[in-house]
Amino acid sequence: MAITFSGLATGIETDKIINQLMELERAPITRLESRKTAAATRIEAYAQFKTTIDSLKNAVSDMTLTSQVRSNTVSLSANAPFTATSTNASSGSYNIAVKQLAQVQKNISGGVASPTDALLSGGTFTITKGSFNTAVPPVFTPGTSVAISVDSTNNSLTGLASAINTQSATTGVKASIINDGTGSATAYRMVLTGTDSGTEFTTTSTLTTGATPTSFAAPDRAQNAQQAEAYIDGIRVVSNSNTISGAISGVTLSLNAASAADATKTPPYATSLLEIKPDSSGLKEKLTTFVSSYNKVMEWIRSGYDIPAGDTTKEDPENVALLGAVLRGDSSISGVKRSLQNALSSVINTSGSIKLLSELGITTQRDGTLHQNNIKMDAALDNNFEGAVKLLAGEGSVDGVMKKFNSYLLEVTSGTIGLYAGKKKGYDQTVKRIDYQILNMEPRMVKKEASLRAQYTAMEQIVSGLNAQGSFLTQQMDMLSNMLTRN
Repeated sequence: MAITFSGLATGIETDKIINQLMELERAPITRLESRKTAAATRIEAYAQFKTTIDSLKNAVSDMTLTSQVRSNTVSLSANAPFTATSTNASSGSYNIAVKQLAQVQKNISGGVASPTDALLSGGTFTITKGSFNTAVPPVFTPGTSVAISVDSTNNSLTGLASAINTQSATTGVKASIINDGTGSATAYRMVLTGTDSGTEFTTTSTLTTGATPTSFAAPDRAQNAQQAEAYIDGIRVVSNSNTISGAISGVTLSLNAASAADATKTPPYATSLLEIKPDSSGLKEKLTTFVSSYNKVMEWIRSGYDIPAGDTTKEDPENVALLGAVLRGDSSISGVKRSLQNALSSVINTSGSIKLLSELGITTQRDGTLHQNNIKMDAALDNNFEGAVKLLAGEGSVDGVMKKFNSYLLEVTSGTIGLYAGKKKGYDQTVKRIDYQILNMEPRMVKKEASLRAQYTAMEQIVSGLNAQGSFLTQQMDMLSNMLTRN
């Protein structure tokens, strides 16, 4: 890199002059860079606004569906032999008794000393599906039969169990082996289990055992298959499992034990009370979140008018500088504000008696934010919960007020066609265009600076030469003068 010393001949600060001239030459680039900075600040403001809108969308989306709004609390009598959960169930109370729990049929074989020893001779092991009647002893009505062949490849306890499980999709019966841990000659037993409480079966075989007198080729029935049976307000309800769904719309019962006998009741079982009540406090909490999120959006927009343009020092409760002033007067932001206010005032014509959000105690204030009247809201939710549900979530083909909010907010926050997405695309194009212009202008700046330095260097050289000539002439004149004066 060449080292230059400016102004040695002329005494002029040529570097300073060149820098000032280059500042003037770079003015177009400086303006482009300022536009780029301004665009970056605007897109940051749009991003901040989108974050605020996203919070409102999340609050709204939690009340769009009836199942989200009609939340309930479930209460049971002490020591009830069941538990219950509710999803979109209507309010009500029910007296419930559990006669019996569901159980599957189990047959248990005799025991053997080893699960892998070859103890069986060849033959067949047959499983027959069917049904038992209520006679004592019960009479079995056979249905489909499956015969399982036993030979030297599967003539052990383990082999037979594996062969049975291979056919379980057809027979509805699975086999397992239990070791009682005694180490005795009868430690291992095979248990045949029906796949559900509706599966009943018998077994027969042509198999014989070798040295073991207790045969495991014909397991005995140890437990009968039976459906769960309960009474809801005296109505008999059955299920193939200990879970009853659909008997009460929106309610799932999980049966844990049979109810105690009570001869004073018909049927003769003690009942437990199930109560389903509207979860007013849960819905109020969601509405409060909505009001808070909506107000943050309006406060962000209002921040662009409450403080001087360009001053972004006003902070929100989370100590984040609000950038509303950057977008003061922006038509897109104004459009969002109008659309939200229009959704607020929507009249929802369902069969419910509540048609407006104001009837829930949510009203608009002069500054555009919402006011929540808790006394009015509590009364509306306690006295007309279903009306509130229909206002918020809608009914049939009628969209609720939150569905209207949600539809608009999904559009405005879309990652492809939303407000921020469109602005970001425009910003990227602007920055790309500015960078291209700057890239094209920079080489000219380099050439211009080089030209100026060359001109000033040439001037220094000329002045230096003139100075040298002047010094020589002065020296010659001094010599001539000395000669004339004989000095």
